[in-house]
Amino acid sequence: MKKIYLLFTLVFSFGISADDHLPENFSMYQTNFLFNCPEPEMCFAAFDKYMNSPMVAKEKFEVDFYALQQNGWDESTHGVSWYFKDADQYAKAGELFATTKAGGEFRKTMNELEVETISDTLTVHSIGKVLAGETTDNLVSLRYSLEVIDPAKFVPLWLSFSKSIEKYDWASNAYGLQTHFLGNNGTGITHEIWASFNTVQDALTFLSGLNNSKEFAEYGPKAREYSKFKRSYMEVSLKQYNPD
Repeated sequence: MKKIYLLFTLVFSFGISADDHLPENFSMYQTNFLFNCPEPEMCFAAFDKYMNSPMVAKEKFEVDFYALQQNGWDESTHGVSWYFKDADQYAKAGELFATTKAGGEFRKTMNELEVETISDTLTVHSIGKVLAGETTDNLVSLRYSLEVIDPAKFVPLWLSFSKSIEKYDWASNAYGLQTHFLGNNGTGITHEIWASFNTVQDALTFLSGLNNSKEFAEYGPKAREYSKFKRSYMEVSLKQYNPD
């Protein structure tokens, strides 16, 4: 599910405090597709048609279709993320896409529109936390892609920093860290930090507060000892399917 702002010990072996826990319904896996679409409205219409086809709609997959802003990394303009509760859901989504008439029609339309897939990744949520509100109301996310050289040292450092800025009124509604398992993701990206907000204005307020904070000034040099910054961008949700 998308509201999987959780603490998850699958990847890292260090301890988690007692007040951190997994939500009852969390997404075990996420598949993320970033692409370039010359005709955005046509791309969305094709995807919406696929999601509303009878065989796909009845599965009630949780999916987010979003636009990318300030993405200076590549030519991606839009993205789609699927949130799977387990491996069976993941397998079913792949089967439907590959074998159904709706899947074939969607691929044909995207080819005719000359859509270029830029990246295709499988990730898991390694750490996350909800601070305020309903996660389904968070329509904007800031993303930071990193190559983490030493996760055992980086993750506790980042977690301590993230908790230190929760007190500010410009703090995000939720934040977390994803680990890349599979897929092409640029040059050496291993992790994604995200922070989510209700609006674009809230995200920009966060950026101003973050970059002017003493906590960030102290965190930056230490983080660079264990990680390399690769890119940052903003995701703006255009439609959520079956949000949970």
